[in-house]
Amino acid sequence: MPAKTVKAVAPTPALVPADVAPTPDLVPADGSTKMKSKAANMTNKNTGLVFNCYSLRRRMRAARVGRFIRPTSVVYMGAVLEYLMAEVLELAGNCARDSKRKTVKPRHIMMAVQMDDELKPLFSDVILPGGGVVPGVHTCLLGKRDQDTFKGWSRQNLSKAQMGVKE
Repeated sequence: MPAKTVKAVAPTPALVPADVAPTPDLVPADGSTKMKSKAANMTNKNTGLVFNCYSLRRRMRAARVGRFIRPTSVVYMGAVLEYLMAEVLELAGNCARDSKRKTVKPRHIMMAVQMDDELKPLFSDVILPGGGVVPGVHTCLLGKRDQDTFKGWSRQNLSKAQMGVKE
C-alpha cells in the first residue's frame, strides 16, 4: 500500500484576517499552519502530581467553589492535598510499623493525627470511623486515692478539672 503524501496548504486571506497575526507562542514549531490550543493541559505528566487534576476540577465544580475555576487553582489545590495526604500517610505508616502491622488502618491514621501537633487542629472536628480514641489516663485518676476520691465523680466536669479551671 503506497504512503499518502499530504501537501501543506497556505491559509487563504479570507480565513485569516490581516490585522490578526498569530502570536509566536501559538504557532507550532514544526512550521504547520494549525493553531495551538489555549486549553490548559493539566495532565499528570505536565503537573508532576499524582492527583488527577481533571477529576479534582470536576469535584470543585460540583461543590460550587466558584463560577469559573482556573486551571492553576486546580493544580495548586491538588499539590496541597497531595502534600497533606503524604504527611498523614507517612505518620500513619510509622504508627502501623510501631504496632508491628503492615497495613495502615483508620486506627493508625487517628493515632498519627492526634499525636502530631500540626495536624491535630486540622482534624479537630473530624470523626474517623474505626479510629477509636487516643489512649490515656485522666489526670483526676492519677492522684492519691482515699475514700472521697471518687465521691461524686460522675457529676464533675472532668475536662475542666483537668485544665485546672474552677467553677
